[in-house]
Amino acid sequence: MEVHHHPQLHHKPKPWKEYFLEFLMIFLAVTMGFFAESLRERISNKEKGHQFIVSLMADLKADTAKINTYVAKESTRTTKYKLLLGWLEQPIRNDTDFRSEFYKAAWSTFGRDRVYFTNRIINQLKNSDNFRLIIDQQVANAITDYSNGTQGCDNQADVVDHFTEECSKPALEMINLKAYNEHWFGSGKKLGDNAVDFISTGRKVTQAYANAIYLKVGVERYYTILINQQQQRAVKLMELIKKEYDPE
Repeated sequence: MEVHHHPQLHHKPKPWKEYFLEFLMIFLAVTMGFFAESLRERISNKEKGHQFIVSLMADLKADTAKINTYVAKESTRTTKYKLLLGWLEQPIRNDTDFRSEFYKAAWSTFGRDRVYFTNRIINQLKNSDNFRLIIDQQVANAITDYSNGTQGCDNQADVVDHFTEECSKPALEMINLKAYNEHWFGSGKKLGDNAVDFISTGRKVTQAYANAIYLKVGVERYYTILINQQQQRAVKLMELIKKEYDPE
């Protein structure tokens, strides 16, 4: 019986250059994929960062408008405080015209103006990992400075609230709130036109009211200083944004 032997197939080993070429192709493919993903992420982050900048610019414009409104009312408030303090240092007149003017000015001691800052975008940046999207360090530092300034203003506004409440206590010892009755119920009359008699005009009452006004003026003045500083921060930040980005 004949036995057939199949010749064994002998494969020559690949040249080392072919192995190197395969390795190089795989390495290049992985590297290109990594760079492509990195580029995609950078583009995405840049777009997100730009969206934050555009929204932040809108917030800053809203804040500066509120600040301008507050500052515009400051001279009116100051004038009323000065009138009241001057009157309280003298014997209180009891004629109708004087009471009407006094009640108009006294209305300012029961309330206060406050800037409510638009914190939506800054809070989103601070409370997440999104702050890294603000690449320019000057802009990032200015945002942090503005955020700290907002907190400082809010803290002082709370102090103003406290002293406004404290001011109302001696005010109510002297002022009869019936003077504002027509104003509250919408009759169309101007504030204080219904000049009813004072509850008391004793020296102890008027001096306590004056002292409370002085304290209110002091904390409001410091609040105004902080507000003016915050306005400067807003302007600086908007200028940096316009310089380093294209927020339009």
